[in-house]
Amino acid sequence: MKILTSLAVISLAGLVFSAPTNDDNDDKKLIITKKMFKEEYVKYTGSHEIVSILFPLNGVNLDEDDSSESDSHSNESDSDNNILFFVEADIGSDGKYVDQGLYVLKKGNATKILNHGRDAAAASDNSTEVFFGAADGIYTYNKEKNTAEKYGTIDDSIIGIVKELGSDVIYILTENHEVYKVSNKGTNKEKLDDIVNAKQIVLDRSNNLYFYSDDKKPFSRTHDGIKKIEGLPENLSSQSSVTLVKPPFILEDGVVFVVENNVYIIYANGTSEEAGYEFKPTAMPSACSIEGVLIQYYALDKKIYEFNVVAMLIGEIVDELKEFLNDMSEEINSISKQSRFSHHQKA
Repeated sequence: MKILTSLAVISLAGLVFSAPTNDDNDDKKLIITKKMFKEEYVKYTGSHEIVSILFPLNGVNLDEDDSSESDSHSNESDSDNNILFFVEADIGSDGKYVDQGLYVLKKGNATKILNHGRDAAAASDNSTEVFFGAADGIYTYNKEKNTAEKYGTIDDSIIGIVKELGSDVIYILTENHEVYKVSNKGTNKEKLDDIVNAKQIVLDRSNNLYFYSDDKKPFSRTHDGIKKIEGLPENLSSQSSVTLVKPPFILEDGVVFVVENNVYIIYANGTSEEAGYEFKPTAMPSACSIEGVLIQYYALDKKIYEFNVVAMLIGEIVDELKEFLNDMSEEINSISKQSRFSHHQKA
């Protein structure tokens, strides 16, 4: 079975409440519908659209001295202690966001910590660092106080932020669609002139940067330069909907790219593959965090849903889903037994 089939099945198994269709002997096509977002999975209901979610895979959610060889969030009770960051906004008819705040969801309680926060980022490492992009620069999370504190001297209006693994480098996307490399604890800023009019940025686990601009076509930026991603639909228009998504932690040199409702994996070397699943238009999330693989978060209709694959395997689920997940049990167990930090240290 190809890795993409495994990613598609495991990463979104919690959403599938009907038997998959077989496109061929190797691939399974998953169709995500709105009825799969069940009310018992809701973790938060907001007053505005949820446009960004971050589930940090670092010391914020996992103690550094945890000796367990399994994912500490692989059971239902542990997930109640997960810390999430999310952004609410109103979306105008022109598609532009009106800030409604950046929140932290901790032990079931949501707290607004930045009125004009637009995005959040964290490296998958042993630190407890979480960074926020806001209308007036970069902030960092104080876990003890549950607050946001100004970081460095940057005062740009930021709409996107990502954090490198293994260094203090942060990349920011400003409101005028320029990308900067920020270093030296937030005091140095270097414009990336080879990225023009970026609309969104995402990093993979190998610190390759991905972006797209007006033509909706994605590119990767590596130490070899910029590469256009091949193998994607060519008939995109200015009205087409595309989104870059931070990848599951089991994927090293690629990220997720959603074209309309179809999901692809795009790679740093310029190639791409279909991920094997798609969303119905009414089930297309406004934001998601799939980094944790076995526990993932999706926003739909101003609500955040948690999908815990392991809990579903051992809990009360419909027969079709039980059979489907049992077929994938070897892959699921393999991932759940990976120590997140030992995996990080390989990067």
